[in-house]
Amino acid sequence: MHVKMVASLGPSAQSPELVERMASLGVRGFRINFAHGGPRLWDRLVENVRSAEEKIGKPLALIGDLVGPSIRVGVLEEPVVLNPGGKARFVYAEKAEGGREAVIPLPIRRFFEALEEGDILVMDDGRVRLRVTEVSGSEVVVEALTPARISSRKAVVVLGKDLGLPAITMKDLHDIEYAIARGFDYISLSYVREPDDMRVLRDIVRRKGGGQALAAKIENRSAVENLPGIVEEADLVIVARGDLGMNYGLEEIPALQERIVEETRRRGKPVVVATQILESMINSPAPTRAEVTDVYVAVAQGVDAVMLTGETAIGRYPLEAVRWLRRIIRRAEASARIPRYKPMDGRWAYAHSAVEAAEALGAKMLLAYSVNGTLPPKLAASRPLPPVAVGTASERIARRLATLWGLEPIYIGASGYEEGLERLEKLLCSTGGLSIGDLVVETYRVGEESRVAIKRMMNCGST
Repeated sequence: MHVKMVASLGPSAQSPELVERMASLGVRGFRINFAHGGPRLWDRLVENVRSAEEKIGKPLALIGDLVGPSIRVGVLEEPVVLNPGGKARFVYAEKAEGGREAVIPLPIRRFFEALEEGDILVMDDGRVRLRVTEVSGSEVVVEALTPARISSRKAVVVLGKDLGLPAITMKDLHDIEYAIARGFDYISLSYVREPDDMRVLRDIVRRKGGGQALAAKIENRSAVENLPGIVEEADLVIVARGDLGMNYGLEEIPALQERIVEETRRRGKPVVVATQILESMINSPAPTRAEVTDVYVAVAQGVDAVMLTGETAIGRYPLEAVRWLRRIIRRAEASARIPRYKPMDGRWAYAHSAVEAAEALGAKMLLAYSVNGTLPPKLAASRPLPPVAVGTASERIARRLATLWGLEPIYIGASGYEEGLERLEKLLCSTGGLSIGDLVVETYRVGEESRVAIKRMMNCGST
């Protein structure tokens, strides 16, 4: 498959066996949401991913998802369930006191300072709406406009208001340190509002000694308004449709997704679509027809990866969700017409020429060797049809490339580009990826010089 699969880990997907089975089915990235659990749980999940990586022999990307300036309820012993017209009370607290019904703790002072009577609160990916009826110090009374089931750590959006929370919280700082220490490959920032948010995150990561790639989650109005600048500052863009649906009308989400994907792809950056991909499979062993169509549309737009969230993190059928996603992607790739965009810089233009050469010649495969990981994303941005095998001496780079369109990163120790390509050829010959007589296009960059070579495999390992 060209389009990669990413799965979120959680209560339903935390056993080593299940993570390994998902990786065997083609999942190439695993997300850990720092809004839930803590280091003890995360340690187990990280170990499971690295164990699966070793067993299947494929690099797997670990994505750490920061909470960012989100508003989340505290800890509830039991979910608060409301019918339309029912009332509940938000209180400034981390945890609800026992015995108090319809009380929702929320440990952010600014939330209570900014609310006014008549404000609308949106939760659960836009499905829950609450109207503020009373504001009094550290308590807010709300009336349910829709059926509601509110559980611990769920996000809350105040419709039409930016509460001015810092882009990076104290919790985020601790989680960044954790992600760096445990060798995560991507750090994802939630509720990005402007390019400076990504610059601040990059500066923090570098000062703390990390080299992680940074993902920007586009999920609010400010991010959409500042999209071009945010894309430029990010290494990866995630279309977070759940929170977009809490900031915009649901009917606006398809057009927003199309715009975000197009803007990101035009700039040669990788893009992932997430949230409610196969939402019904949280409780059902098969998706709906509408969900199948939704995945098809994302593939046709040319996304690098599709991310499962609740389907694998808390769903009853995590493995079935992965199987269905793989099946839909494969079918969509066989028939969808995926748009391509003209390169916007010299490195991308060079990569694009290598892709065009491979396709024009009907090459069996495009081979690349990368030292610093800058060329392969540009190859992926050109949406190549032939398989692209990328050799690298860096496990970190191999893992980072694992979620990009059409790339098959392979860890190969080598002292230089020529040796790296030679070893890559031999490995592919030994595993059946290449055979005598196959035509390949090879590309790499030495200093300021970019090279493309066309080769016929004569002895499968020599040329």
